[in-house]
This record gives sequence, structure tokens and C-alpha cells, in this order.
Amino acid sequence: MPTISARWRFLPAVSGILLGAVALVVAVGVIPLVRAGSVANMTPDRAVPAFWVTVGIHLLAAAVLFLVVTLSENRSWISTSALFVTGVAILLVGFALGDAAKAPLETGAPMQAVTAMLLGCVAADVLAGALAIAAARIRPARA
Repeated sequence: MPTISARWRFLPAVSGILLGAVALVVAVGVIPLVRAGSVANMTPDRAVPAFWVTVGIHLLAAAVLFLVVTLSENRSWISTSALFVTGVAILLVGFALGDAAKAPLETGAPMQAVTAMLLGCVAADVLAGALAIAAARIRPARA
């Protein structure tokens, strides 16, 4: 049976893996489809840079989570704060992706793949944010 120490390290690691997967899906799946989109009233020139910022935020958050897992042994206010702030930030970015997922619905059928991918990314972001916040809460105290 895993100890509390092993369990709390598992949660941010899974969260970081989810964030890396979201960054990969947005970079490889969403951005090329949005860039190639030829739907009326769609502005890919403004949407593509916003998606690249989202990819950067996800990679930065994943790096923070992996640093906390590798460098932190016990509960400290710095690592706990980093986990909590990263979790909240990822939840907010996930809500922003949810708004972006709603936009192609208004343009019609050609962008349904983008909507499906973004909704999957929103679900992964909510799970990753919840796991990071839970990891901040269950971390073992210093001995």
C-alpha cells in the first residue's frame, strides 16, 4: 500500500502529464485546423496566437508541477502555494478553452473536430487542476 508521501507525489505527476497532453493536442490538433479554417466570420489570425499562449501556459504549469514533485520532500509554504496557484491557474485556463470550444459551434460543421478536441482539453484541465489542488491539500507535514 502506498504511503501518503508516494500518493501526494502521484497526483501532481498525473496532473503534469495531463497538461502536457493538452498542450500537445492544442499544438498538433487544434492550431492546424483553426489556421486552415475557411468559415465565414472566423478570424484565425487572432485565434492562433491565443492558442499558442495556451500551449505555453500548459507547458509552464507542467514544468512547475514536475519541479515541485522532484524538489520538494515535505510540506512547505512555497511548494504548497505553487501547487495551489498552479491548480487554480489551470482551472481558469480550462474555462478559457471552454469558451474557445464554444466559438466553432457557431460557425457550423467544418469545425466540429476542433470543438471536440477543445472539450476534451477542458475536461483534462479540470481534472489536472483538481488533482493539483488536492495534492496541495494532502501533502504530508514536516516531521
